[in-house]
Amino acid sequence: MMSASENRGQNGMARRPAINIDIDSLSVTGHVVFAGRDGQVKVQTGGDVAQHTNQTVTVGGVETTPQEFDMMLQCFRNMEDTIKKDNLASESREAAMHDLHTVEAQLTSSKKPNPRILIRAAKSLLRFSPALTAAALTLFDQPLVGAILASVGEVAINFQEALSGQRAAKKI
Repeated sequence: MMSASENRGQNGMARRPAINIDIDSLSVTGHVVFAGRDGQVKVQTGGDVAQHTNQTVTVGGVETTPQEFDMMLQCFRNMEDTIKKDNLASESREAAMHDLHTVEAQLTSSKKPNPRILIRAAKSLLRFSPALTAAALTLFDQPLVGAILASVGEVAINFQEALSGQRAAKKI
């Protein structure tokens, strides 16, 4: 048992006895809330400590990995290359780039896309050339794009299903 002098801190105030609590995980900052109260955490380990981080980004209102986001961005770059290489008239090339940038802005925003704006621009992309249509179908075949469309609602899901039917018809 502690004597009265051992149970006093440096400022003479009474100290509470230390409590050992095993915690499975902590936030990066070490902040913990116990029963609605903030607590100070001192971590002492008796062995190896492994740090695991899960990085996520939010695009189109959906959490995803940076790798999936990069795959989607690569599809946009491929579509830009297709527009530049296609033998489109100057006005058509500008319109296709505008539609592509509209789709990209809608899908890469941290918020959910506006389904009317997204679908109008995506449908417009399908009309310029077969090569651009193929590139657009590849974009809309990405799992991340499917998840974003699913989060937007039925109109977007119906659009993606129509694209899937168009993709299947092109394979035949």
